[in-house]
Amino acid sequence: MTDGEKVVVANVAHGRPPGQRVWNIPNQLTVARLVLSVVFFVLLAMETHGDIHDTLVPGKIRILLNASLAVFILAVITDFLDGYLARKWHLVSTFGRIADPFADKIVICGGFIMLTGIAPRVIEPWYAVIIIFREFLVSGLRSFLESRGVAFGAAASGKLKMVLQSITIPVVIFYQANIAGDPMNAWDSVGYWVVFGFLLATLFMTVGSCVSYLQRAIALIRAQDAS
Repeated sequence: MTDGEKVVVANVAHGRPPGQRVWNIPNQLTVARLVLSVVFFVLLAMETHGDIHDTLVPGKIRILLNASLAVFILAVITDFLDGYLARKWHLVSTFGRIADPFADKIVICGGFIMLTGIAPRVIEPWYAVIIIFREFLVSGLRSFLESRGVAFGAAASGKLKMVLQSITIPVVIFYQANIAGDPMNAWDSVGYWVVFGFLLATLFMTVGSCVSYLQRAIALIRAQDAS
C-alpha cells in the first residue's frame, strides 16, 4: 500500500472523505496568508509610527511601504492559488471554507484601516468603515441563511469587489511610497487622480455588491418562509 493510499484509508477511518485532510496545500496557503497579513500590518505600523526616525535612515518610509506592497501582493497570490488548487484537486474542507474568507477579510479590512493613517489625503476613516460594514453584513447574512440550510455562496459581484479591493490597496501604497509628496508635481497630480479613480470604483463595487447580496438574501428568506 502506497503512502497516498494509507492517507485515504486513515481519512475514511476517521470519517473524513478522501482528499479532505485539513492540512492540505490550499489550507497551508491560507494560513500563510494570515501570517503574511501580520507582516503586512507590522510594516505599515512601522511606517505610521516611524516617520520621526526617517532622518536617521534616509528613505526608511519608502522602503517600508514598498516592502509592505510586496508582502501584500504575495498575500493576494496565495489567495488566488489556494482557491485554484482547492478546486483543481477537489480539496474542499470545513477549515478552508471558514479560514479562507476570514483571511481575506483580515487582509482587506486591515489594509484599508491602516491606509487611513498612511494616506489620509486620499483615504478617510469613513471609507474604511464602509468596507468593514459591508463585510460584517454579508458575513452575518451568510451565517444566518446557512444556519437555516439555505446556500448563500459568493456571487460574481462579490468576487469582482474583492479583485478591485486587492488592486486598490497596492495602488494606494505605491502612490504614497513613490509619487506622493509634492502637490505641485505633475506626476503627483496624475497619480492622485488614478488613486481616486480606483477608490471610487472600489467604493461603488463594495456598496453595489452589498445591495445585491441584501436583495438576494431577502428573496431567499421570503422564498423559504413561503414554502
